[in-house]
Amino acid sequence: MGAGKLNYEIRNIIRVAEKLQQLGVKVNLENIGDPVAKGEKIPAWMKRIVADLAMQDCSYGYCPTQGILATREFLANQNNRNGGVPITANDIIFFNGLGEAITKVYGFLRSTARVITPSPTYTTHSASEAAHAGQPPVTYPLDPHNHWYPDIQKLHRRVKYNPSVAGILLINPDNPTGAVYPEDLLRDIVAVAREFDLFIIADEIYQNLVFTTRRPNRWLMSSAMSPALP
Repeated sequence: MGAGKLNYEIRNIIRVAEKLQQLGVKVNLENIGDPVAKGEKIPAWMKRIVADLAMQDCSYGYCPTQGILATREFLANQNNRNGGVPITANDIIFFNGLGEAITKVYGFLRSTARVITPSPTYTTHSASEAAHAGQPPVTYPLDPHNHWYPDIQKLHRRVKYNPSVAGILLINPDNPTGAVYPEDLLRDIVAVAREFDLFIIADEIYQNLVFTTRRPNRWLMSSAMSPALP
C-alpha cells in the first residue's frame, strides 16, 4: 500500500530537534497541542465537574451508542446558530476519540472510493485513507508561499483527472500548518465538490482555538463535523 510514503512532517522535525538537544541546543517543542504541557492550569470548576461525575454510578454504565441525546441536541443547536444547512441530534455521532472517528469514516467507504487529502496533512487521516484503499494517499498541495492555503487549481485538476476521488478532506484550521482558510477559499473548495458531486470531510477540531493577547497559551478546543457552506 506504499506505507513508505506515509510520512508525517512533524515527526521528522522532532528527530532533528532531538539531535539538536543532544548537542546542547535549547529547543522549545511546539509539536503537540497540549496546553497542560505548556503550563496551563485546569480551571477548578472543570475539576469539580469531573470529580462529581466520578462519584455518580451512571458514569460507569453504558451510554447510548450514538451518544447522549441531550448532548447531541445541544451540539445540533450550536451548529444551527451558525446558519447553513440545519442538522438534528440524529446527524451527530460520538466516537471514542478522533482517531476512531477517522478510522470509521474511511472504513465505511468502498476501497475504490478515494478521499483526496491535503499535503502536508494530519497523518491519521492519510494513513487511514491509504489503508482503506490499499494504495498510497491521493493528495492536493498546500502552498507554503501563500499562507499554506490549498492550491485550488491543482485540487481541481487532480479531482477532474482521477475519477476514483469521491470526497475531499478539509482540515480548518489546518493541522500541521496552522493555516486558517478565508471564506472565499472555503467556497472555492465547496464549488469543486459540487462540480464533481463529491462529499466533504470537514475536520474542524481546532475551530474554537483561541489565543488572547493577555494569555497567549490559553486554549479552548472543541470538535464538530459541520455541513458544507450554503
